[in-house]
Amino acid sequence: MYTKNERENYFQNVVSKIKGIQDVEGIIQLGSGTIGYSDRYSDIDLMIATTEQVSLAKDFIKAELQRMGAFYIKEGKFSDEIFLLIPFFENGLEMNLSVLSTTHLNVKSPLWKLVFDRNGGVQSKMIEENENFLKQDQPYMKKFNITFEYAYHLRKLRIEVRRGNLIYAMKMLEVLRELTLTVQILNEQKKLHQFKAYHTLENDFVTQLMGSYPTLVGTTAIEQAAYTVTELFKSTVMKNAMFDYDEQLFEIAEI
Repeated sequence: MYTKNERENYFQNVVSKIKGIQDVEGIIQLGSGTIGYSDRYSDIDLMIATTEQVSLAKDFIKAELQRMGAFYIKEGKFSDEIFLLIPFFENGLEMNLSVLSTTHLNVKSPLWKLVFDRNGGVQSKMIEENENFLKQDQPYMKKFNITFEYAYHLRKLRIEVRRGNLIYAMKMLEVLRELTLTVQILNEQKKLHQFKAYHTLENDFVTQLMGSYPTLVGTTAIEQAAYTVTELFKSTVMKNAMFDYDEQLFEIAEI
């Protein structure tokens, strides 16, 4: 396992290597690393701004990562304009690098820091996108009726229990937990986008949610777990004024 110092050395090295690529216009650090990392297990997240030659720049970046010792690099695409590189190193370090043109830069979280800007264009674009992000009524939150979504999936769970399809019912139970977590994260004014630090949520909430995990997989256990998480969801959603709570919606789960 890598140390904090090793992670910092890798960070400085990868920034130095990528800066030397002609088509790279800027580098933005993302996530907990912008405020000192959550802990020793946190990885390195970077958004790399390029010219319109995004694919070419991505290939050069991949080559640099290989020279740095990455033993495996997962490639992906968020869209036709945004590439993803996830290199893994022998010491356990992982990096997540999104590669996109400066014109497609975006801000989805307040946790970003400009590390390199070749000509000033990246900074101005990020400032513009950050202002757009801050203007959103509820950053990270898609507009949807979360109470309806919950009641709808609760209905699905109960139908699958009656069918004896317990594996699918368990999947629906996990959806109920995710919706409940979404509300609690927003209640605590934490960033919803890519939130993973569930252990930092309020202790009482975490304890109650953990109580919704059945020790056995069976009809009675799943129904009891659904009841537990539903009571938690109701008490949690009623604390947030942005959500419309309607008890009548839960009648659809009884049909």
